[in-house]
Amino acid sequence: MTQQEIPIFDANSTMFQNIGLLKVAETATRQHGDIVAIRVSDTRDLYIAGNPECFHYWRSHQGHFQTDLGDIASNQAITRMLLGDELQDPRWSDIWVLTANRMSAIARDFDGWLETALAEATKTLIRDLPQDGTAVDLRDLCRDWSIRAVCPAIFGADIDVAEIAQGVADVEGFYFAMSTQDAAETADHEKMPEFQAARGFLDKAISAALNGSTGSDSNLIAQIATAIPPDVSAADRLNLLRPTVGHVITEKLNIGGLSLLWTLVQLAQDPKLVADIRTECLGKDPLKMSDSDSPLASSTVKEGLRLFPELPFIYRITSEAVTMGDYVIPSGATVVFAPWLIQRDPRFWEAPKRFQGDRFLEQTKHDAHYFPFGVGARIRSRGNFMLHQLTLAARTICSSQTFALSPECPRGNIRPLLRSALIPRGAVPVVFNPRTSSAEPVDDHALADAPQ
Repeated sequence: MTQQEIPIFDANSTMFQNIGLLKVAETATRQHGDIVAIRVSDTRDLYIAGNPECFHYWRSHQGHFQTDLGDIASNQAITRMLLGDELQDPRWSDIWVLTANRMSAIARDFDGWLETALAEATKTLIRDLPQDGTAVDLRDLCRDWSIRAVCPAIFGADIDVAEIAQGVADVEGFYFAMSTQDAAETADHEKMPEFQAARGFLDKAISAALNGSTGSDSNLIAQIATAIPPDVSAADRLNLLRPTVGHVITEKLNIGGLSLLWTLVQLAQDPKLVADIRTECLGKDPLKMSDSDSPLASSTVKEGLRLFPELPFIYRITSEAVTMGDYVIPSGATVVFAPWLIQRDPRFWEAPKRFQGDRFLEQTKHDAHYFPFGVGARIRSRGNFMLHQLTLAARTICSSQTFALSPECPRGNIRPLLRSALIPRGAVPVVFNPRTSSAEPVDDHALADAPQ
C-alpha cells in the first residue's frame, strides 16, 4: 500500500492558541481526517490520532511508544519526577520487598477502608447541602467529596479537606507546568516553584499521618510504615513512603471530583432521568446496593465519562516510526490519542453530542470506541474503581434530592475547558432540595450518624 503524506493543520497562531486544543483538534480532524499533524509552533507538531484503530494499535504495540516526552512530559514521567524513585535504589531492595508484601497483605482491608470513606463522603455531601433553596457550587461540592472519598483511607480519618484541596491543586499546577513549558524551563524541575509546592504538600501530609497514627490504625500510611525498619531515618522513611502513597493517590483520587461534577451537571438538566434512577433504588439503601442493581445509574455515569472523559487527550512519543492506516508517523513524534474525538464521533455514536443516560445499558455495544481512562491493565483497575465511586454517589444523590442548575448559572460556565483535565469555565451553582416522600430509600439514621 502506498503511504500518504500526513496532512498538516497550521495552529501556530494566536487565534488557535486562544481557542485551545479541544476546538483545534475538532477543526483539524474535521478538515483533514482522523490522523493529522497539528503545527503548534515553528518547531513542534502534534500528531492527532483520532480513531479507535489508533488506540488498538497503541494497545498492541506499546513498545513503539515511550512516556518520557522531550518537551512535553507524560503524566507517568511527571509522576516519577514528583514522587522520586528512592524505593527503586538497590540499597533499599529489601524494603521494597517488605512494603510490596505489606501492600498485598492489607489489600482487602484497604478496599474496605476505601468503601467506608466513600460512604461517609457521600453521606457528608448530602448532609451539608443547603436546606433553604440556596445554590451551591458543584466545583466545591464535588472536590470535597472526592477528597473525603479516598484520603481518610490513605492518611487517616483526621484530614483537613481544605488543606488537601490546596495541595491537590498544587500537584495539578506542577503537572500543568511540566506539560506546557518547554524543555529549557523544566530541565531542572526541582527548582520550579510548582514542584516545590507539590512536593511540599505530599511530604507534609505523609509526615502528619506518620506522626498522628500507630501501626494498629486503619489507614494505608500507618500500615505501610510498619514494614520499614525503625532504624531508617525520618528523611529516608519519607522518601521510601512517598512513591507508594503517591501512586495510590494517583490511582484512586478523582481530581477535583470532576467526573462526578460533569455527571451531575447533566442530571441537573434532566429531572426525569434523576427520577428514574431514584426509582431503581426504591426499597434499597443506595449506599449498600450492588452497582449491578442500579444499571441506569451506572449507565448515566458511563455516559458522563463519554462526553467528558477523564483523559480527553493522551500524549505519547514514538520510539520508532509507526504505521497507522495509510500514514507513517516518524520516530520521536508526539502522538496525541484522542478519547475526546472518538467518544463524540457520529460514526460510532448515535446523536453523539446528546447526553443519553440509558446509552450504556447495552455496554458491550460500545467497548470498541470507549476509552475515558485510556488503555492498559492498571487503567482498567482505576476505571472500575472510579465507576463504582461515581455510581454510588450518583444514585445516592438522586435518591435523596431533586436538583437543577440555578437560573443564575451562566451557560458558558458548563462548557468544558481543557487544563490537565476538563474543568468548567466558572462557578456551577445548583439548587438541591431534599425529597420528602415516605418511600425515601436513603438510610436517614446513617446520614444522621455522618461525622460532624
